[in-house]
Amino acid sequence: MKRILLLIVISISLLTISGCNKKEPLNSNIDNTSKEKISSIVLYFSVTNNTKRIANLISEETNSDLIEIIPKEKYTDKDINYNDNDSRANKEQNNPNIRPKIENKLDLSQYDTIYLGYPIWWGTVPKIIYTLLDNYDLTSKKIVLFCTSGSTGIETSVNDLKKYNNKLNIIDSKRFSANTSSKEIKEWIEEQNLPKGEKSMMTNQIKVLIDNKEYNLTLEDNETAKSFIKLLPKEFNMRELNGNEKYIYLDNPLPTNEYNPKKINKGDIMLYGNDCLVIFYESFDTNYRYTKIGHIDSLDNLENKNITVRFEK
Repeated sequence: MKRILLLIVISISLLTISGCNKKEPLNSNIDNTSKEKISSIVLYFSVTNNTKRIANLISEETNSDLIEIIPKEKYTDKDINYNDNDSRANKEQNNPNIRPKIENKLDLSQYDTIYLGYPIWWGTVPKIIYTLLDNYDLTSKKIVLFCTSGSTGIETSVNDLKKYNNKLNIIDSKRFSANTSSKEIKEWIEEQNLPKGEKSMMTNQIKVLIDNKEYNLTLEDNETAKSFIKLLPKEFNMRELNGNEKYIYLDNPLPTNEYNPKKINKGDIMLYGNDCLVIFYESFDTNYRYTKIGHIDSLDNLENKNITVRFEK
């Protein structure tokens, strides 16, 4: 009898040990399936700022990054006068071989979806968009086309782009007028269930202290700004020059993508050459070439003296 009782006790003990050693998965009620992050950008070409305005609204509604396609040779009002047969845009639109050069280099590798915007010129897409397609492979991206025009629809430009590259994955297109409201854009995005994204680090604002007064700096989405932010936090004693700028030479050079902005705006932060950091506190026209790092919002008039500037991450 004792032997039987002993066997029973041993059996129960073994079952208990086995039960303790059997591990249940931790947080078994949590769905650990990884979700792919969608990254989107609003890429646009604009001359009269109508398309720029719409691009900014789409960027806000979709939480997308925003980059302007900057022509190497800036367009003037005379250039886009369609009543003048000799105007630059007339010549470009009527010549299938012309490709206006793009000034800025674009890094589109991180984006899944591209909102591509342009004004309607002569019933279709401006030739600089063909330059974009010639230099950047967008066939792996989802593309949402949008345009601005007084009355002409977007259909012809969409068809022309599909003919030019039949591998483009154009998932939607929309024409807007210059005074389209943000409400209309939001409704379009929601009705079409268009992709939204997460803005990259480079669209965030960082804090800048100028003589202990705080400002917001909006960074450009380029390699120069990305390299600059790696230096932060950093404090500089910047010297006065020309009654319109403060400058400092950095210890090490930064990557550049120089272009002539034609006009400097108050609050612009530029890189001159590859190692001279400049804060402009006056607006003026310029013939010099810079790489833009960002823009300080609502910059006060700075006194004609050296200043202490601290950039925070």
